Amino acid sequence: MFRDYLMFEWFKLKRQKIWILLMVVPFISVILGLASFLGNYDVLMDEKGDNGWLESWTQITLFYGMLLLPISSGIYAAMVCRTDHLNGGWKLQFSLPISKGTIYLSKLTIILLLILLMQLFLVLFYLIGGTIIHIDNPIPVTFILSAILLSWLGTFSLSAIQLWLSFKIKSFGIPLGINIFLSFLVFAAYTSKWGMLYPWAQPSFAISTPDESPIQSYPMFVGVVFITFLIFVTITSFRFKRADLEN
Repeated sequence: MFRDYLMFEWFKLKRQKIWILLMVVPFISVILGLASFLGNYDVLMDEKGDNGWLESWTQITLFYGMLLLPISSGIYAAMVCRTDHLNGGWKLQFSLPISKGTIYLSKLTIILLLILLMQLFLVLFYLIGGTIIHIDNPIPVTFILSAILLSWLGTFSLSAIQLWLSFKIKSFGIPLGINIFLSFLVFAAYTSKWGMLYPWAQPSFAISTPDESPIQSYPMFVGVVFITFLIFVTITSFRFKRADLEN
């Protein structure tokens, strides 16, 4: 049942041409990041042993991690709920012989899969772009995989919150506006010792290189992400199950 409903949700998204966002955001991030890397090459590569792949990664993920990644996850959440707000879509779904828990988990899974796909496109464009500009240092494969997976895990709590907002608010723009505002607070989170608890900051912390990230202990970070995700997914799924059919 879960798999069937998951495919149903995916089919609905195909009509919204979501692949455009999946590819455009990583592509723009890589283009701007590599341009910044080349423009500041002497500053970024001023020490012996600097790795061009890592230094260019810092430029690519600067605004991607802080703003574009959390904002995009909010857009995915809004798109997952968009068609359900039209013509009594929620009432129709809640009348089906499917539990609300299955509906909730299916939508959350779709959001997380979309984010993962966007992350993979980022790596693909990053490797292609770095090759084109002839970065000749060894590719830090272990770091890249770690950064992509940890920053993806960092979007779990955020996605649960945004799914709830997009479910409760019919407007496409209001949840997105809230998400953009809260994304800008990531800059403040970087200067706070409690910043790691802020869901909008977790992806940015995880995708940064070790010398740029405020994370002091990665096992502790994973533990914090796991706990905050459990808290938010428990709260939002509970409220989702108890929601009325006014949508």
